[in-house]
Amino acid sequence: MKFIPWVLAIMAAWLIAAPVVLGYANTEIAMKNDVGVGMVMLIGTLCWGFLEWRHRGFSKNLEAQRR
Repeated sequence: MKFIPWVLAIMAAWLIAAPVVLGYANTEIAMKNDVGVGMVMLIGTLCWGFLEWRHRGFSKNLEAQRR
């Protein structure tokens, strides 16, 4: 479960890059759809990933240092 946000972030980055890589950047509606969905997905998954990292990994290290 801890790697799911990062896998989704990679998929979102692919959605953003796909119009250029696959050559359909001239199709305005498809390009805007992929880039828009990719941006929303990337922002959400990065927030989720950093919150998971902070909650599970980072905070445990701080608690160990306080003791």
